[in-house]
Amino acid sequence: MSSLVTYANRTFTFTGKLTIYKVSELKNKILEGYNGEATKAGDFFLDLTAVETVDAAVLQLLISFKNMLVKAQGNLKLKASAQTFDSLLDLFGMPADTFPKGK
Repeated sequence: MSSLVTYANRTFTFTGKLTIYKVSELKNKILEGYNGEATKAGDFFLDLTAVETVDAAVLQLLISFKNMLVKAQGNLKLKASAQTFDSLLDLFGMPADTFPKGK
């Protein structure tokens, strides 16, 4: 089985169906990538172009990770999104800059 998230160059690339049933695996992969960085401050990025579905539990995980980064003088930015993720933000009335666009 291929991984739902890969990490390279401060970018988390997500693929497939991101649901509550995968949150534990996603959390472990995110923390593994983050903890492997010598510098915790600065920008980290999300690439969601290959995401098929995403649910509220995964959104909560990403917001929690973003809050952790902010405390460490970092930020979580959106390198590339997917319609399903944008729709979820919209559904919850979250501003588009919750995950600011970045390169």
